[in-house]
Amino acid sequence: MASEKTEKPTPKRISDAREKGQVAKSQDFTSAVVLTGAAMSMSYFGSYAFSTFYGIMKNTLGKILASRQALETLDDNGFNSLWASALQTTALILMPLLLGLLVTGVLANIAQTKPMFSPQALTPKLDKLNPMAGFKRMFSSRSVVEVLKSLIKMTIIGCCGYMIISKHWPLMLGLGGTEPPLAWQQVLSILGEILQWSCILFLIMGGADWRYQAWALEKQLRMSVQDIKEERKSMDGDPMVKAKARQLGKKIAMSRQLVHVPTADVVITNPTHYAIAIKYDPDVAPAPIVVAKGKDLSAQKIKAIAAEHGVPMVENKPLARALYPLVEAEMMIPPDLFVAVAEVLAYVFSKNKGRRLAKQRKEAEAKKKAAAERKARLENNNNNDF
Repeated sequence: MASEKTEKPTPKRISDAREKGQVAKSQDFTSAVVLTGAAMSMSYFGSYAFSTFYGIMKNTLGKILASRQALETLDDNGFNSLWASALQTTALILMPLLLGLLVTGVLANIAQTKPMFSPQALTPKLDKLNPMAGFKRMFSSRSVVEVLKSLIKMTIIGCCGYMIISKHWPLMLGLGGTEPPLAWQQVLSILGEILQWSCILFLIMGGADWRYQAWALEKQLRMSVQDIKEERKSMDGDPMVKAKARQLGKKIAMSRQLVHVPTADVVITNPTHYAIAIKYDPDVAPAPIVVAKGKDLSAQKIKAIAAEHGVPMVENKPLARALYPLVEAEMMIPPDLFVAVAEVLAYVFSKNKGRRLAKQRKEAEAKKKAAAERKARLENNNNNDF
């Protein structure tokens, strides 16, 4: 059926959807990239940040506890000052990490959607406030898929964590009798392994979700055959209007050709379907020139004008059929047809020698008259200048 959405979306439909903010994007992939970036940042800068923060807090608390009097006289203003200093120091330590995560998240989104700006996506839509529409979205197939995806992710991550903790369970049971620094180091090692595998799994699931989102968007944007026809019509214009424009163009071109039919030396006919008007003037071109050609109704008009002005008409079906598809108006005869056309012209000239001479004299007089008029205008312009 023409109404079924069986065709892939056209580039224009994809571009229109992009302008509306409809692009394939996976939040899971973005979260996975951000989590991976955070894990890498912590592995490189976590020890430095922790030791720096630990040293600053130790120095600050040491100054307070060094003097009992200072501790007893510490008021709200003093405590607030210490608290603000600690927060400022923490912010300076965490700022590079947070900025790195922000840049990572932005790059992850750009990698999926490419740089884009969609004002239409920012336009408020009242249908989102409709409770019925929200209820339908809650129980739509898309929502069911999202729930299933979440359950699968929780199951995979849970199994991963369980396997890692099971592997290190005997070690974790013995941490109670271990010195705190060593115990803390072992706990961080286990957590780092869990985080590492979580990042790998999240990236795999995020990439799969990204491909799923692209497939779902492509399915949503699919078009019917009628949709494609309407799109082409809107882009290229109505075919009926274009056909009428072509017909009008042909009429205009034909009317321009008909003006030159009286100057032709011969009209070669089919005799009913084709008519080609040919003129030969060695001073203008080395070969005969087609001044007009027509088919069916246009051919009848050419023959009528030729008969009215006494232009000879020669019936030559093979030559007419050969000339019509090969030449256009104001084009010279192709070399492989020189001999056939020359024979026709020779025959016409021999039969209409007097007409040919009179025509040449008339054309020469017209050229002479035009030259005289140009000379007179030039002399008149020179006199006006003086």
